[in-house]
Amino acid sequence: MNVKPSRRALAACTILCGSLAFSPVADASLFGSSSGYPKSGKAIDNFQPAVNYSDVIQGRPRSLGIMRARAQGFVPSPELHDYVKSVLMRVLAGEQLPPSFQPEVRVLAAPEFTALCTPDGTIVVTIGLLELLENEDELAFVLAHEVSHAILRHHDSDWYKKSQYYMVVNGAAVDTVAKKVSFNIGGVNTGEAYEAATHLYKLSGNVLAPQHDPEQEDQADALGFDLMVKAGYDPDAAISVMDKLAQQEAEAAAAVKDAQDSKKKEGKGDDDDDIPTGLTSLSIGGLTFGESQGTGIASLAMSLFNSAVDSMSDEATSHHPAKERIDLLSNYEFREYRDLRPRQPTPLAWSPDSKLASRPVLTNLLDHYSRAEDAAEFVAAKTDGTTPPRPEPVAKAALQKSTGAPTQNHAYTQFVAYEYYDYAKQPTQSEASLEAAVNGPEPSWEVYARLTDIHIQRKDYAGAQKLMDQAVTRFDNSPVLLPKRIEVLEGQGRDSEAKALLPQCKGYDIPELYDQCQKYAAKS
Repeated sequence: MNVKPSRRALAACTILCGSLAFSPVADASLFGSSSGYPKSGKAIDNFQPAVNYSDVIQGRPRSLGIMRARAQGFVPSPELHDYVKSVLMRVLAGEQLPPSFQPEVRVLAAPEFTALCTPDGTIVVTIGLLELLENEDELAFVLAHEVSHAILRHHDSDWYKKSQYYMVVNGAAVDTVAKKVSFNIGGVNTGEAYEAATHLYKLSGNVLAPQHDPEQEDQADALGFDLMVKAGYDPDAAISVMDKLAQQEAEAAAAVKDAQDSKKKEGKGDDDDDIPTGLTSLSIGGLTFGESQGTGIASLAMSLFNSAVDSMSDEATSHHPAKERIDLLSNYEFREYRDLRPRQPTPLAWSPDSKLASRPVLTNLLDHYSRAEDAAEFVAAKTDGTTPPRPEPVAKAALQKSTGAPTQNHAYTQFVAYEYYDYAKQPTQSEASLEAAVNGPEPSWEVYARLTDIHIQRKDYAGAQKLMDQAVTRFDNSPVLLPKRIEVLEGQGRDSEAKALLPQCKGYDIPELYDQCQKYAAKS
C-alpha cells in the first residue's frame, strides 16, 4: 500500500472518538478488570443500550459546528454521505436501539487516517481514511467501532468544552504558522506553513484531542467486531484496519523522533525531549517555533499553543497501541468465533468491482481529492527544499484536474490550488482559489481565515468584515472565529465593538482564548 505520510497522519493516528469515561451502560461485571472485553461470551449478547438518548441528540448542532470548523470542513457530496450511512445502517440493522438513538455520518475533508464520534452519535470519517481502506468490510468495522462508543455513552460530560478547546488552540497554531512565514499574498508561505502545521498537528493530536481510555476502546473494539460480523462482513477486515493503524502510529512516532533530533542538532539539549507535552522549541524546515520569537500576535499564539499543550497533557488518556489491540481482538475472535470462516469482502462503492449506481460519481470524487493531495505534496516538497515526488507539469495537471467539476468549489481542492499558486507567485489565481472555496457549498474556516488575511494585508477591512460576517453564520459563531473578528474590527478603528466581543471570549472558559482576544483588542 502506498501511504503518503506527509498528508496522512496529521492527527492522533488512531480510530477513536470523544473523551474520557462518562457512564458506560454496559454492566462492569461483564468485563475483565484489565480489559473491556467480556470475561465470557460475546459483547453483543451482554450489553444493554440506554433507554433514552434524547439528552445527547440535542447537542448535534453544536458538535457539527465544532467539526465543521476543522480541517477543510465537510465533503459536500450527498452520494458519499448516503453510501457511508448505508454501511452504518447495515451494521445496526436488527439491533434493538431506542428511537431516540439517531446515528449520523459526516465525511471530513482531511487527509489524515482517522475517525471519531461525537456524543450525539455522529460518526466523522476522513477522506484520508476512506482512501486507504481496501473494502467495505473495513469501513464497516470503523463505523461499528465508532457507533459503539455512542451506544455505550463513552463520552465525558466535558466533551464539548474539550473539543472547543482543541479546535481553538489548533486553529491558533495553524494561523500563527501562516502569519510567521511571510511572503507573497496574504503574508503566507503556504508550503512551509503547511509542513510546520502538519508536524504541530501530528505532535499535539494525542495531547489535545479528547480520547477514550483503554477499557472503553476495548469495549468498542469488541462490540464493533460483533456488529460487523453479525451484519455479514468479513471478520478479517477488523485486523486489517488495526494493521493500518499500526502503520500510522509508527509514522507519527517517527515524526516525533525527527523533531527531537532536529532540536538536538540545534544544541537545545535534551531537557525537553518529551515533544508532545512540551513543544517548547521545534524546528521544522529551517523555522524555529516556541521560546523567544519576539513580540506580537504570532508569538502570542505560539505561546498559547505551548501553554495549552502543557496544561492538557496531564488530562490526556493513553490508549492501547494498535499492536496490542490486534492481539486482544485476535484472542477474542479465536475465543468466540473460531469456527467462523472468512467471507468474501464487499467492494467499496468506488471500487472497479462495485455494482452500485453511485460508483462513477464517487470514483471521480475520490480521484479529484487524491490528485489534490499529489499537488499539495509537490508544493510542500518544493518549499521545504526537498525533491518533489513528481515533476511540476505532472503536479500542475493533477491540480487542474482536481479543481474541475464536480469539485471546482470544494474547500479541499481549492485550498491546495491556493497553496500551489501562492508557491508559483501567482497571487491573482491564488486568491481566486480561496474565493471559489468560500463561495462553495461547504467552505472551511481555514479558507475564510487565509482570505481574510489577504484583505487585511491590503487594508481592505470592509472586505475582511464581510467575510467575518459570513463566517459567523457559516460556523454558528464558533469561538475559533473570535480573535480574527476582533483583529478585523480593530483594523477598522471599531475599538468599542472589538472590546464588546471580549465577554464572549471569556464565556467559553478557555483562558488561552481570552488572553488571545485581549491581545488583539489591545493591539491598537
